[in-house]
Amino acid sequence: MTVRSVFLCTLVFLIISIPSDLVGADWYVDASTERSGNGQYAESAFKKLQEGIDAASDGDTVIAARGTYVENVEFNGKNIVLRSTDPLNSVVVESTIIDGNRAGSVVTFAGTEDESCVLSGFTIRNGIADYGGGIFCWYNNPTIINCVIAGNTAAEIGGGLYGCGGTIQNCTITGNSAGFGGGLGCCDGSIRNCIITANTAGQVGGGLYDCGGTVQNNTITGNSARWGGGLACCGGTIRNNAISANVAIDQVGGALCDCDGIIDGNAITANSAQWGGGLAYCDGTVRNNVISANTAVGQVGGGLYDCRGTVQNNTVVGNSAQWGGGLAYCEGAIYNCIIWGNTAGIAGAQLFESGKPSYSCIQDWTAGGEGNTIGNPVFVDTNGSDDNLSTYEDNDYHLLTTSPCIDAGENENWMEGAVDMDGNPRIFHGKLSSRVDMGAYEYGSFLFRVSQLVNTAGSGVELTWKSRPGDTYTVWSCPELAKGEWSEQATIPSAGETATWTDPDATSTCKFYKIELQ
Repeated sequence: MTVRSVFLCTLVFLIISIPSDLVGADWYVDASTERSGNGQYAESAFKKLQEGIDAASDGDTVIAARGTYVENVEFNGKNIVLRSTDPLNSVVVESTIIDGNRAGSVVTFAGTEDESCVLSGFTIRNGIADYGGGIFCWYNNPTIINCVIAGNTAAEIGGGLYGCGGTIQNCTITGNSAGFGGGLGCCDGSIRNCIITANTAGQVGGGLYDCGGTVQNNTITGNSARWGGGLACCGGTIRNNAISANVAIDQVGGALCDCDGIIDGNAITANSAQWGGGLAYCDGTVRNNVISANTAVGQVGGGLYDCRGTVQNNTVVGNSAQWGGGLAYCEGAIYNCIIWGNTAGIAGAQLFESGKPSYSCIQDWTAGGEGNTIGNPVFVDTNGSDDNLSTYEDNDYHLLTTSPCIDAGENENWMEGAVDMDGNPRIFHGKLSSRVDMGAYEYGSFLFRVSQLVNTAGSGVELTWKSRPGDTYTVWSCPELAKGEWSEQATIPSAGETATWTDPDATSTCKFYKIELQ
């Protein structure tokens, strides 16, 4: 029996008012004004962004009207906010431009800026420098959000951004170039919810190079370099990204090269390189990924090449190479994977010179190993909505109920509390047991949560929780957790996508509930 528990009690909300004298001042900048004013009002705005920054003190906000500001600005260690009039409006962001005029980095953070220093809502373009053509940080931690960083150049590292240790979020980083890290270089903060596309590096890391923080929920596509078309030498966790159509021009790692952190929950699709069309030299744990349609052009390791860490719960499908269409020279443990439909011109369509797999579904496999199967994994739709096998973006590699991969993997300690590629529980009662499934997706798994709480008139609280058609739940209650005396209250069938139960007891002021999926 799988248990999902929900605990409810009375909450106290505390509202704190902030004294007005602690709220920073606003300063206004407008490139269209004929001459600079005192910056204190929109009608008397400064003409240059730098004037606003120079006037501001820590905690202040500088607000820029729409327009093009041809200048190279420096924050000079101030923890202030520099923003457009509406950073969440893409039209405003695209038309509030800081143009570096190819005279250096467009924006420079070179002092003691921390996460309270914010750059938000600008298009940052036309910068050129040795490091950080668009944005240069001296390993400090400003927050950069809701920006477009485009068309900048670095001779050395970080065409778009260099050395930023703070959060980079909701940005589009496109068309930048550098020797290393065409889009971003040496940025060790969290990089999330960004579009990183069409950046180039003459050497290593077309999209990202040597970024040590978490890289999460980004779209990384169409970048190129000699080594590591998408990401290279990034040691942090790489999670839940769409990494596609990146190219390592004449070397290794179309999508990822030499990234040794956990690589988890990514769609790694249609990348190419000479060696390791998808991943190369990635020695950390590679788990819960769909690795599909990657190509090692005429060489070795279509999906993965020389990745020596643990490879677990991946769906590796439709990759191609001359040797090792799926995996080549991957000597670590390989288990709970689906390795299917890969091709090799010479040898090893699915696996070549790699560790012996276990508890995996491998097409035409004859080399043994505990728990392996050669049965068709029975995906939902390998051709996708366009009925074309070769266009992998819409192909659906979830498992149908007849799949031999359901309840056929090997459970590991890391799976407790972990999630699959969809963000659902990694171990879930599939058809017959709570053994983990093979591949990136857990069959039938869903993230249990209470979606609504209502205090109903004349009775107790009404609970509504996420459900599946056909499920049945037992509801328990307990007035005091310390005693742990749980009382069974009701058996509730699912109503489809949700289930609902109303406690008839209207007298309790605090009660705990436990909901069990039977």
